[in-house]
Amino acid sequence: MLIFNTIERLERIHKLIQRKATGTPEEFAEKLHLGKRQMYNILDEFKGYGADIKYSRMRCTFYYNNDFEVIVKINVNSLSNQEQRAVYAGYDDNNSFNAMSLHKLPVTLHLCNENNLLINNFKK
Repeated sequence: MLIFNTIERLERIHKLIQRKATGTPEEFAEKLHLGKRQMYNILDEFKGYGADIKYSRMRCTFYYNNDFEVIVKINVNSLSNQEQRAVYAGYDDNNSFNAMSLHKLPVTLHLCNENNLLINNFKK
């Protein structure tokens, strides 16, 4: 699922910055399997959430200049019977719920700061 890949990438970026183990911008982008511009776009998003990200030329790494934490919470809600019937391939010939509809469950991603205060919601 694409959302979980995104979450894993965010967590990896955060851990590398936190450990001051990013390397140069080129090395960091390569570690993330991203282009340099994409990597900078993600860093800009982190900054938009309150991360004070700096780069040390002497240590060749990005680092947080403030206490910033990435906490990802996912709420997955069950579908009502009516919603289940509306999901394509949600029922088989016996009118029973099957695993085909699990990928259609609504997912909400909450991105929180270090004080566990909500800073953004993403819905799939």
